[in-house]
Amino acid sequence: MKRFLYFCILLALSCDFVYCQEVKKLSEVIEFGNNPGNLKMFVHSTIHQGKAKTPLVVVLHGCGENAEAVAKLTGWNKLADLNDFIVVYPQQKIVNNPNLCFNWFLNKDIEKGKGECESIFEMTTYAKKNYAIDSSRIYITGLSAGAAMSLVMTATHPELFKCGAIFAGGAYKIVTNPKDGFSGMLGKKYIPKEKLIKDVKDQNPDYKGQYPSIIVYQGLNDPIVNCKSTKYIINQWTGVNRSDTIPDKTEKAFMQIKDITRTEYKDSSGRTTLTYYEVNNLGHRLLIKPGAKENEGGQTGIFGLDKGYHSTYQTAKEFGIIKK
Repeated sequence: MKRFLYFCILLALSCDFVYCQEVKKLSEVIEFGNNPGNLKMFVHSTIHQGKAKTPLVVVLHGCGENAEAVAKLTGWNKLADLNDFIVVYPQQKIVNNPNLCFNWFLNKDIEKGKGECESIFEMTTYAKKNYAIDSSRIYITGLSAGAAMSLVMTATHPELFKCGAIFAGGAYKIVTNPKDGFSGMLGKKYIPKEKLIKDVKDQNPDYKGQYPSIIVYQGLNDPIVNCKSTKYIINQWTGVNRSDTIPDKTEKAFMQIKDITRTEYKDSSGRTTLTYYEVNNLGHRLLIKPGAKENEGGQTGIFGLDKGYHSTYQTAKEFGIIKK
């Protein structure tokens, strides 16, 4: 845990010089509803209210980041402008977590209707009420602590999100206290598949609808979230979606990039319920591809690595929100 805290502090100190690129300032929404998690809300939108209903993407930053930083890192704003969708950025406060991590490991923040989980739900509800949002096309994504909190949201509000994209995150409730956080991220604990599934189902015991599909990116050289922990996410979300844990399709050297292997898991109807991107020679970072083209963007630095592959664009494509 000390190693984890030290790393997060290092990330926070590095933030100012890593993210120096100019981007359009995000709009802060002060009053968005109940806010038991004491979070901030920022929005990026160039959509006029007269337009047809549009998708919504909720983007959660990692430790040591904020909304502006993750917008620059990922390039979501550029894709939103080109493809007419809206982006909401929840932001942590230092008073809640000194490392600016979302508290994905605290019961008071990850139970339905409580804490940070409820605040993010309220932001999403506010966006639905105040923008022309297509309620059937709401997505969530995040990096590290933001990735883990994204799974909190798909677990507690499965009716709200169509899909979640997880970049170096942990399964829902793999830990529920800070002292176990590091061992959980390293994949050292044994957690039965039945418990992983039950933890999700218990949040909505009467829910009969479809659970969100999940996209997972994991670096094989990640020192913070070990690739072994991915088995928790696969077991949890194939189980929740009633899919087999045996892959239905595996593509090595995906898009001719030798370090990326893409695996699909499908349910009995043929729906892809989980997509796993296993990336060799990648640490605790996103894959980005800086450039001016639509399938390029993001920013290199402590959180971003250029491998000629823009994971944000690929995620938006898998979400189904790229116009072309």
